[in-house]
Amino acid sequence: MEINKLTNQANAHIKSTDASESSQNASKVSRADKSAELTDKVSLENFSAKKSEQLFAKIELEKQNQSSFGKLKEMKAKLQAYEAAKNESPDAAKNTEIGKMLNDPGVWSKIAQNIVDK
Repeated sequence: MEINKLTNQANAHIKSTDASESSQNASKVSRADKSAELTDKVSLENFSAKKSEQLFAKIELEKQNQSSFGKLKEMKAKLQAYEAAKNESPDAAKNTEIGKMLNDPGVWSKIAQNIVDK
C-alpha cells in the first residue's frame, strides 16, 4: 500500500508532496517560528508597572520615614522636658513623663524581659 494512493474523505485523496513544496513549507515554518520567538518574549521595559512599583516603594518609604521622625521628635521633646525639670529640682524631674517611666517598676521589668529574650 502506497501513501499516495490513500484517500481522504474531505479531499478524496491526499496531495503528494514534492521536494519543492516541502522546502517552501519549511521556509514558511522557519519564518513563522522566528516571528513567534520575537512576539513571545515579554518585556516590562515598555510597561509602566516597573516604574509604578518603584514609585509605590518610594512613597511607602517616605511614609515610614515621616512616622519614624515624628516619633523621634516626640521622644526628643520628652527628653528635653525631663532635662529642664531635672535642672530645676529632682522632684520636678520625677513628675515628667520620662521621670515617671524611670520610676515605674513595670517599665524596668519590661526592659529586663527584653534583655532576657535577646
